[in-house]
Amino acid sequence: MRINRAKGSGMGHYNSDVRDATTLSRTVRTVRATWAHHRDSGRSLSALVINSRWKRGPASNSGGPFMVSLTQYTPRHLTDVADIWRASEKLGDQLAEIDGAVGVMTYVQPGRRHVGSLSIWADDNGLTQFIKLPYHLEIMDKYRPRGLPIRSAKWWTSEFRVHAVLNHSLQMLDTENERRRVVGPKPKDPECGGK
Repeated sequence: MRINRAKGSGMGHYNSDVRDATTLSRTVRTVRATWAHHRDSGRSLSALVINSRWKRGPASNSGGPFMVSLTQYTPRHLTDVADIWRASEKLGDQLAEIDGAVGVMTYVQPGRRHVGSLSIWADDNGLTQFIKLPYHLEIMDKYRPRGLPIRSAKWWTSEFRVHAVLNHSLQMLDTENERRRVVGPKPKDPECGGK
């Protein structure tokens, strides 16, 4: 029996259909997991956070302490949200180049028009290398002239659970008026607990 794989036979669409179904399946799982974390947090619906999967870096098995860095954009135009999300995901894929990277994920708070990334590092050097990546500089150059409000939180913890760290970082920004950086205690500080 021969299978006709000639052009126009429709066989080429099979792979894209499978890819689309896989993407849809991942999206449904992400939304379910996101909703469960949000429901358990007790926060308002406007604080709902949808996040990408956690991407592990080369230092994902390090024992801590960990430096947490959260970056948050508040786009003026909704069309920027998807562009920033895609750029953040692409940038997160470059973590494999940085020895001090523990992991990264992208998040969006639709009710507040916030989009950004959470990254965790084994040391300051990893974050410094990340900030200097050519693609990171390109993204910053692209969005800085648009006047997007950019905020960030940076703090240390001795241990972490990804969603707890994300929620704590977002709460730091919710309770601070500083736009650029909120720096938490360093690892030697007795107030630095595992959040």
